[in-house]
Amino acid sequence: MNSDLPLTAARRFGNRIYDLILSVPVHIKIAGLVLVPVLVLGFSLNYWVALGLQDWLSYLLTDVRVAAAMRAGRRSVQFVTVLAAASSILIAYLLTYILTRPLLELRKMAQRVAAGDLTARVPIRSRDEVGDLAGAVNTMTDHLVATQAELASSNHQLTAINRIILAANRPAEIHDVLFAVLTIVVDVLSLKTGWIYLRDPDRDYFHLATWCGVPVALQSALLHAPDAPQCNCQKRFMEGELAPGFNSCTCLRLNGAVAAAEHISVPLAALDQRFGVMNLLVEPAHPVTEEDKVLLRAIGAQLAEIVANAWLRIKLDEKELARQLLLEYLVNAQEEERSRLARELHDGAGQMLTSLLVRIKALEKKGDPEAIRAGLSAMLDVAAQTLEQVRDLSYRLRPASLEEFGLAVTIETLVHDMTQESGLRGACNTTIDDRVLPPELQVTLYRIAQEALTNVVRHARAAHVNVALAASDGGVHLCIEDDGCGFSPYQLAQSGRQHMGLISMQERAEIVGGTLSVTSAPSQGTRVEVFAPLAATAR
Repeated sequence: MNSDLPLTAARRFGNRIYDLILSVPVHIKIAGLVLVPVLVLGFSLNYWVALGLQDWLSYLLTDVRVAAAMRAGRRSVQFVTVLAAASSILIAYLLTYILTRPLLELRKMAQRVAAGDLTARVPIRSRDEVGDLAGAVNTMTDHLVATQAELASSNHQLTAINRIILAANRPAEIHDVLFAVLTIVVDVLSLKTGWIYLRDPDRDYFHLATWCGVPVALQSALLHAPDAPQCNCQKRFMEGELAPGFNSCTCLRLNGAVAAAEHISVPLAALDQRFGVMNLLVEPAHPVTEEDKVLLRAIGAQLAEIVANAWLRIKLDEKELARQLLLEYLVNAQEEERSRLARELHDGAGQMLTSLLVRIKALEKKGDPEAIRAGLSAMLDVAAQTLEQVRDLSYRLRPASLEEFGLAVTIETLVHDMTQESGLRGACNTTIDDRVLPPELQVTLYRIAQEALTNVVRHARAAHVNVALAASDGGVHLCIEDDGCGFSPYQLAQSGRQHMGLISMQERAEIVGGTLSVTSAPSQGTRVEVFAPLAATAR
């Protein structure tokens, strides 16, 4: 252990000397490299003149002459040494200036970059290794600036998207969410004015959902009725001409309302559906940059997802409400049907059977064969009427003709009976092979036709109704059309219970994988169309 101490101390001393040498400035190192060889050579010549040359001259000259030659030679060598040292110092200074100047400039530039000044660049003064190093440092700084710009742009986009997501996650109505998002977009892009139009797929028109910073002169131009003509950006949007993100549009509705009629249009499309357009008014003081265009594309996609999710939630809520109303309606209808059947059985078949029982007991007391024969005949009529009422109730609960004769004949019979009872003129055209229809599909189409005809009889005030049943495109197509008073589907959708019949038909069609569409308008009749694919019902 103690034997290693001197070695360790020697290593530490050597490392310290090495560090001291390395810590010497570069210009002193260069001067030393130039001056040391000159001094070594001068001292070597002085030593050789003082010792070696005297021995050689002693063989050729006398001692006096040798001493004089030695003094002269020593002075000459010293003079040459001093002159060479001075020249070396001058050369060392020049070399030091040439070599250390680029290095000092590199150090200065590195210090400026470290302080945050990314505009600092080092001049390239030579094409040697130092010049290559300066070029590499400049290139590295350029990459650093580009990377920092990209990071700043990404952070800007992520901050904007994060603010939008936080605003969208608030438990608020969609129009309030859109206002919050639009306010963020206008603030991020350093603009002042923006507005959003949403498209109602059911009514196929645009309505103003929200706006931000709209001047009074422009407000009346943006507010328009549903039947007003669309602006240019909305037409381009519906025709698929608006690219995702940035689109420059000229709107005729802005003429005279603001100084510039140009605005940015950002389409809101997702899930293969077009939901609306976000417009931002361009200001000359804040032109749209390429970074803003990239940001608009990201914001448009995010906003489209927000609107799409809101629309899906609305449709889901409407669907759930419709199912609840339908369930309540079906329960009430079931109870009403049971009450009606109980009344008909009590008032019809029950009373007739009671009458039949009374007459049988009365016949027991009679002995006249003619009176018995007449009583039996009357009882046969009562029994026949009772049987007819029971059959009628059974047919209404489940028409036996579906199993016996098929869907086509059953619907023809249904149309004939209902039009004859109500005084309507009806026509039925069926061109379908019942053998290819599953039983559940036949029952579904029959109930839909029954509900549709019931609506025609009760509400349409029609003079004629036409029913068509045919095979089409791998499925079954059922159409019930009347020339009655018609109605507005949009207004009916707001009236709750009044459209339970339509909801019931819609639900029945969806159960078998089909679709139901209702086309109607006031004073233009109603058309109910059902399409059910055979592949879906076959499963």
